[in-house]
Amino acid sequence: MSDEGIYDISQPGVRRSMIMLAAGALIGLAIAGYGLFTARGTRSRTVPPEAVALVNQRPVLRSDFMAQAQAQFSLPFEQLSLAQRTQTLEDMLAEELRTQRGLEIDLPSYDPDVRAALVAGVEIEVAADVLAQQPTDEQLRALYEVNKGKYSSEGIMRLRDLIVTEGPNRNRSDALVSATAAAAALRGGTSLASVMQRYNLHDSGRFTNNGVVDTEDIFEFAVQAKVDPKLFAAVAPLNSGEVSDPVEETDGVHLVYVVMRRRAVAQGYEAAANTVWNDFKAAAQARVNKGNLKYLRNRADILIAPEYIASELKARAP
Repeated sequence: MSDEGIYDISQPGVRRSMIMLAAGALIGLAIAGYGLFTARGTRSRTVPPEAVALVNQRPVLRSDFMAQAQAQFSLPFEQLSLAQRTQTLEDMLAEELRTQRGLEIDLPSYDPDVRAALVAGVEIEVAADVLAQQPTDEQLRALYEVNKGKYSSEGIMRLRDLIVTEGPNRNRSDALVSATAAAAALRGGTSLASVMQRYNLHDSGRFTNNGVVDTEDIFEFAVQAKVDPKLFAAVAPLNSGEVSDPVEETDGVHLVYVVMRRRAVAQGYEAAANTVWNDFKAAAQARVNKGNLKYLRNRADILIAPEYIASELKARAP
């Protein structure tokens, strides 16, 4: 077929048909491309109405912008100047850029602070519904009844830790004899000052406040954490005005004189209500996070080195 046949539309022509098909395809592609790059939600210069900016197509939400601006300048949003709003927006853009960069370089994989923040954020997100729910009074009372022994006021102590030390003229046995005699004298009504002078006792400074004795009230749990278990066991049964039996430690023989003791008192439900509420929320949050962790483990592919499998570790334990 000659080239003249292309232009003669009264005659069929394969070449002309192919040219027309190709032209139609090119026009269609051009129209589709225009629609793609100008449609709402595609990469363009259009910011969606719910956002104040796009950073690599990620929106900076208008609601977040308004909340941060008000918090940053402690003013209602309507009263903020253009400069203040601009400053907030610049801060948010910088934060988004840094966040995206951190994800780009996989910062969570090696920065412990970022990993901890992610873990905390996921736990809060998972427990959001639980935290939003308000337990009923019946649920709180049930928790209180099950754990009634836990809810009590804190015990308070004011103590003097007296010590008989060894020296050139006094060995450990002599120190123990002096401490025993001092304890008996205190129990017999002799004043603390007289006993300390007579038996050469001195205050260890363990329970003083900046060197001033008899002035510091200490929570019972703090005393327990502060002293050797053997010494606390000797102090635990004592009341105000009583003295412990001698307790040997590496630095000498100790006597603990109880200046004041206010024991823990069980709290009724009304007094413990706030603590019960916090415990209820904490328990519910722990259950949700445990369930979420189980779900994540079930859908994850975890491979552990044989020597670190729990059964192997238990078998190799000394």
